[in-house]
Amino acid sequence: MTKHECAVVTAFTDISMLKGDDLKYLYDYLSGFIGRPVYTHEIPAVAAAYREQIREDFIALCRNATDG
Repeated sequence: MTKHECAVVTAFTDISMLKGDDLKYLYDYLSGFIGRPVYTHEIPAVAAAYREQIREDFIALCRNATDG
């Protein structure tokens, strides 16, 4: 699983799959929805506001999963 995919899963499930410097992937993913940098305190609100789009990305990850 890529770090971007971990960001999608984190945004959809609220279960953190990233830590430290890798959190930048979550910030970048959510920033793509609002068109500017997202701040830590905004993460829950942004994830809630774009829940359907995040859900679509999550479902796409599941559908495109390959045998590992």
